[in-house]
Amino acid sequence: MALPPPLQNFIDGPKLPKAVLGVVGVVVIAAASYFLLISPTQERIDALTQRKMQVTTEVNQAKAQVAEIERFRREIAELEKRLVLLQDRLPSEKETPTLYRALSSAAEASGLGVSLFQPKEAKPKDVVNEIPITVTAEGSYHQLAKFFERVAALPRVVTVNDFKMSGLAKSRHSLKADLTLATYM
Repeated sequence: MALPPPLQNFIDGPKLPKAVLGVVGVVVIAAASYFLLISPTQERIDALTQRKMQVTTEVNQAKAQVAEIERFRREIAELEKRLVLLQDRLPSEKETPTLYRALSSAAEASGLGVSLFQPKEAKPKDVVNEIPITVTAEGSYHQLAKFFERVAALPRVVTVNDFKMSGLAKSRHSLKADLTLATYM
């Protein structure tokens, strides 16, 4: 089969045009390969590399959060134990007779004479209910101090809200104390 004359002249002609055409052909093939195959693949590789870094960052943040969750779980367990211990100090019911016996024994052990113990209606205060208790006691200053010390050592929370002292005429070492104690539930 015979080639067309221009193509036959090119094949039989000098080597320089053939070499230039070959180099141009290789450059065209290389450029087409780069722009059609390599460039899109490189962009995808770059995008996937960036996504990998992003996922790695998210995984590291998640690991840090898991470590925080474990710390929070330990703290919750500790707080729950502490809550159980504190529930004795802040009961959910009035338990006035038990408190009356504890205050009476604290006054008796201190040497005070309690002439009035009058619990009043509970008043809502923040997240607890406050139960005011009016107490009138007689004794010396040191006996009153011992009473306060014993009240502070009670397992139930009892605070002194109002405090009024007055001297008694019958003895210079005796005094009368009108107190308003408060307990909470």
